[in-house]
Amino acid sequence: MPPVRTVVIVLLCCAPMTTIAQAADSVEDIYVARSLRLSRVPPTAYCALERTGFENAGIEDHYNFQSVITRVSDGVITNANVSTIGALHACFGPTADPLTSNFFAEGALASVSFTGRGECRMAKKDFPEPGLSIFRCFLEIQDLPEGYVGGQLTTNTVVSRQSIGDASDPPGYIQPSIATVRLWKKRKSVGN
Repeated sequence: MPPVRTVVIVLLCCAPMTTIAQAADSVEDIYVARSLRLSRVPPTAYCALERTGFENAGIEDHYNFQSVITRVSDGVITNANVSTIGALHACFGPTADPLTSNFFAEGALASVSFTGRGECRMAKKDFPEPGLSIFRCFLEIQDLPEGYVGGQLTTNTVVSRQSIGDASDPPGYIQPSIATVRLWKKRKSVGN
């Protein structure tokens, strides 16, 4: 991977000063990470209505967020398990729509802690082959550290017959999710 690092260093060294200034004044942090399910258990008191905002949680999960490496020429993920960059503790519960679940989570990504509430929706079952289900999930992110105003987490999720760990069944799929997290910051006033 040294050529990739070299390219990144060269690009940063040669970037126009306006690009570097814009990065310093950025109003958002964007992360792309893999969520790796470590455990799935029946819900404990952690998933109570008072915390999650919904009744009848049916599942409690623990995840790690893993950093990923993408190929710079086209954005394809070449390594989805580089290092642990965060954690997530989640609860899921039914809604009136059998394809949609309530989704609550508390966690941290890099050094940023947060709470999120949202939904997961099954998009396809037994696709792209038998034994897999495709979901899309989101969390509206709140309870962020000072300086942030909110955020959103979205996932593209594959659930296989083996739901824990990184080896899918059938094999060959990155499970369960690739997440995109956008955290929005308060804009700094001119002159600060």
